Amino acid sequence: MRQLAVLLSAEGIDDLIQPYSSETVFTPGQIFLPDLAPIPFSNAKTLLGQEFPFAIYNMQAENGICFNLEAFAIVAGTIQRGGILYLLCPKWHSLTEQIDLDTLRWNNAQAIATPNFYRWFQDLFRAFHFKIIPHISELPPNAKCSKDTDIELATQKNTHQQQIIFEKLPLDPAKVHLITAPRGRGKSTLSGKLAEKLSQQQAVLITARSHSALPNFWKGIENNKVTFFAPDRLIQTIEQQSISPNQWLFIDEAATLPLPMLKKLCHYFDKVVLTTTTHNYEGTGRGFSLKFLLQLNRSYQQWQLTKPLRWAEDDPLEQFICQLLLLDDVPMPSLSLSPSVQTKIDFYYLLANAHYKTTPTDLRRLFDADDQQFHSLIINQKIIAGCWAIKEGGLDHALTQAIWRGERRPQGNLVAQYLCFQGNLPDACKLRSLRISRIAVQPEFQQQGYGKRLVSQIILQISPLVDFLSVSFGMSDELLHFWQGCGFQLVQITPTAEASSGLQSAMMIYPLSEQGKQFCQQAKQQFERDYALMTGNINESNRELLDYDWQNLKGFVNAKRSFSSCIASLKRLYLRYPTELADLAPLFSQANIELPAYKKVWLDNLRQKLKTFSFCE
Repeated sequence: MRQLAVLLSAEGIDDLIQPYSSETVFTPGQIFLPDLAPIPFSNAKTLLGQEFPFAIYNMQAENGICFNLEAFAIVAGTIQRGGILYLLCPKWHSLTEQIDLDTLRWNNAQAIATPNFYRWFQDLFRAFHFKIIPHISELPPNAKCSKDTDIELATQKNTHQQQIIFEKLPLDPAKVHLITAPRGRGKSTLSGKLAEKLSQQQAVLITARSHSALPNFWKGIENNKVTFFAPDRLIQTIEQQSISPNQWLFIDEAATLPLPMLKKLCHYFDKVVLTTTTHNYEGTGRGFSLKFLLQLNRSYQQWQLTKPLRWAEDDPLEQFICQLLLLDDVPMPSLSLSPSVQTKIDFYYLLANAHYKTTPTDLRRLFDADDQQFHSLIINQKIIAGCWAIKEGGLDHALTQAIWRGERRPQGNLVAQYLCFQGNLPDACKLRSLRISRIAVQPEFQQQGYGKRLVSQIILQISPLVDFLSVSFGMSDELLHFWQGCGFQLVQITPTAEASSGLQSAMMIYPLSEQGKQFCQQAKQQFERDYALMTGNINESNRELLDYDWQNLKGFVNAKRSFSSCIASLKRLYLRYPTELADLAPLFSQANIELPAYKKVWLDNLRQKLKTFSFCE
């Protein structure tokens, strides 16, 4: 059985790790694994697919602690049967009081203590009867056997579940196959064996975020007939029509790739096998399968692996991680939880089933982040729908102007900052708003009006100090109609698509106060004028330069606001002075405007030219 142990002192660690690494300095915020140099938490994803007999996770930090939950879960998933994950934490007994520097990533760059999470963490630790030890005296007896274990796992016979897939998948008529499993079930090794088998008679390709992320896949390959392509390179060959679609394509950890890329790959190749982890500490939540498969226009088949190979089925470390990250509906130990924490846990379960990008960072934020609100719709003591909202705005004049000029980009205030800078609406940052970050409805209650009912409830209960509600989402007809049905007004559409969804982001607002109503009207009118102008629907009313355009142009020339934030105003200026600004004609004749390769020089020259215009005097 694998174990977790808390170390209260770093005493003896440097001496013990010297035989395994030439780097003897093991610093806070790092992970040590045998035969590797210590790596920072931010690089933990490079460990996916690898296996180790032990690891030391150093959560020490100057003036506090630092605990990256994703990195911790990833490292736990690399520990082999009988191994130990050591957590170096001298401040273990005062965790709830410590400033956690990891909060800088997700709490608007403000480091805070996170008592709710650490009470949860320590209660679970005690429930599993893991050990707290003063210092490390020796490493596990299997500390040097990682390579042998790798070979054993790669060469052992298929489990019953693996053998069923190995035999039936190649014969199944479906065009797309999705193999899902929690970590440690051998899905990558199985997909390598499948690729080897199929390559005897057909062409086979494999793609993943990198070649080095496929150690277990390559263990199942005994020939050189399987070809690796990086995802971007593969898309390029498809667009150039330089690769045959009559092939099998394997995609490892598919949920880590953007959905538009996956859709293109799955609709191009004859047969596609995707493997992905169901646990969401890689940014691949449980909602991926449903969300992705709904977008397919081809026949598909799902396959599952549940039996662990690297450890026993009742492994305590895996159960601990599952419960800590709320990954599965597994039986929870009897813990004394406050009503507010229990509500957050219930909401996280709901969120993880609805949003495939839900991650452990969301869990940390839900437990302890500042300036957030929760709203829920409860029927018969069951949470039917939930909303997670974040406070925005209320910024002072100096910071607002710095954001408008493009000089500051403080963390947080996602919609408020975008409307201020890109939408040329400084009041977005000055007014107080509440952004609906996530809204989710239990699958069995969807399409029954519960989402709208929850939004109406929020509007009725909202504080009178809030000027408007906002929401940002991937632009689709379904979501646009939903939010319009809730009374929200469309005030922005981003010019470029979001990488993971392939959709442009829409921003909508619902006014509450009188100031909010005035702001909403201004934002809506500016957006509609600018959007019509930039999409070719030019008329006398939207080509006229108004006060906000002149202010925008002054900001472009004197404050160096970006070209994209001023593009509509610049187009209006060009339409007014076509001869003087003839250099802009080729630019505005393009469907997708792209600045010249020498962008900085070109922009400096344009600003110098505009300084001669009267509006700059």
